Amino acid sequence: MPDKEINVAYSAADDLHLWIALGACRFEARPSAKQSWVGGTYHDPTGKRAPIINTERQLVTITEAEPSFERIPNAVFEGVPRYALELGKDKKRPFTLTIVTGASEFDLDLGGVPLKALSVRQGVGRFNLDFSAPNPVPMTLLEVSSGAAGIVLENLSNANFSRMHLSGGAADYRLDFGGELERSAEVMIEAGLSGVEIAVRGSTAAEIVAETTLGSVDVGDGFTMKEGAFLTGAAIAGEQPLLTIRAGVRLGALQIRRT
Repeated sequence: MPDKEINVAYSAADDLHLWIALGACRFEARPSAKQSWVGGTYHDPTGKRAPIINTERQLVTITEAEPSFERIPNAVFEGVPRYALELGKDKKRPFTLTIVTGASEFDLDLGGVPLKALSVRQGVGRFNLDFSAPNPVPMTLLEVSSGAAGIVLENLSNANFSRMHLSGGAADYRLDFGGELERSAEVMIEAGLSGVEIAVRGSTAAEIVAETTLGSVDVGDGFTMKEGAFLTGAAIAGEQPLLTIRAGVRLGALQIRRT
């Protein structure tokens, strides 16, 4: 089957919201230099899972007739649809992005995309997210929830959020708070039988509270223990803005690193 185009123009709505709900697939998204809101292509080798794009309401949706969120063996990923999308960077048209997916492989670079809020619900598979450039608008909430997934989140300080919440079960998480922190932010991490790695810049004022149940905490160099929290040198000096992280891990391992 040949690739087919996706092209979604900005709607006239004041409060833009893009909802992507897809079953098993491979999905890539990058920032765009074009004028459209969403552009790109999809490839469906089965010819049976073409996306349904609804732009008639304020909530713009990209989904399927009956998306399946069941677990699929890795070998089957060769036969699933592939998406390669670009998202608009017009800072005068900020939007909320919601992603719901099952057994999928997602690779997103949202650097420079004006996001007011981001919500991700991932079943199993792999999910990579990078903010390679600063978000030009304040983000109220970055929320990620997963089942048994491998999740890598990079340059999170560039997301420009005030609150972040990550929750999951049996998974591996790597959270890199690279980038520049524009304002103070709070992060809540709740993980089960998981390995969680948190990395922050030495120049970032960060305070990390680690809470484990039958788990372990491994703290690298560059942190000072004070009143039950691990602080970077910038936080000890009272610098602002401050990144506050509370990480709760049950039956897992928590690693804290300075980059």
